[in-house]
Amino acid sequence: MISAAFYLFDLDGTLVDSSPVHERAYRQVLADRHPDLLAGFDYKAVSGLTTLDAFRQLGLDDSRSREATVAKQGLYRAAVNAGAVRALSGSGALLENIKARGAAIAIVTSASRASATRTLESTGLLAFADALITADDVTRGKPDPEPYRTALARLNADPARTIAVEDALSGIASAHAAGVKVIGVHEPAIRAQADVYFDDLATFAGALA
Repeated sequence: MISAAFYLFDLDGTLVDSSPVHERAYRQVLADRHPDLLAGFDYKAVSGLTTLDAFRQLGLDDSRSREATVAKQGLYRAAVNAGAVRALSGSGALLENIKARGAAIAIVTSASRASATRTLESTGLLAFADALITADDVTRGKPDPEPYRTALARLNADPARTIAVEDALSGIASAHAAGVKVIGVHEPAIRAQADVYFDDLATFAGALA
C-alpha cells in the first residue's frame, strides 16, 4: 500500500493529457522557424525538460531557443484556452482522495508558471495544489534535482515522507536526486526506473493506504 505525508506531482502527461498538444506546438514552431530540425524531432526525447532546455538540446543557440520558446508557449496556451487539454482519467479523484487523507500536494512541472496555471485552471485541478513549482521558480530544470528540492522546501517536507509521481525519465532522475521515491505512471518505458509503477491513476488510487 502507498502512504505519504507529501505528494509531488508532475503535470504534463501525469495529471493532464497535454503531451500531444505540447508536441504539436513544438512541431509547428520547428516547421515555421527551423524546418531542418523537424524530421529528426522526437518529442519523447525532450519530454519533461523545460521548453528552453528542449530547444537547446535540439541544437539551437540561446537566442534562437528563447525566441522559439516564446512562440511554442504561445501556441500551447492558445490550445489550452480552446479546450484542447483535459485532465487524465482519475486525476481529480486521486488528488481529492490524497487531500482527504490529510496529505499535502505540490505540482512540480517544467512548464512556465503561466502555462501551468492556465492548464490547472482549465482542468479543475488547481484547487488541489498546496504549492506550484514551475520553470520560472528554478534556475535548473529536470533532470536536475532543483525542482523537487524547491518543492520540498516550499512544503517543509521530509523527503522520507514524500512521494513523487512522474511519467518521464527526466522527472524520475530529478526526484531521485532530491532523495524522493517515485511512482511512475502511464509510460511503461519508465517502469524499471520508478520505485513503484502503475498503468493508470485509478490503479494508483486503489493502492493508497
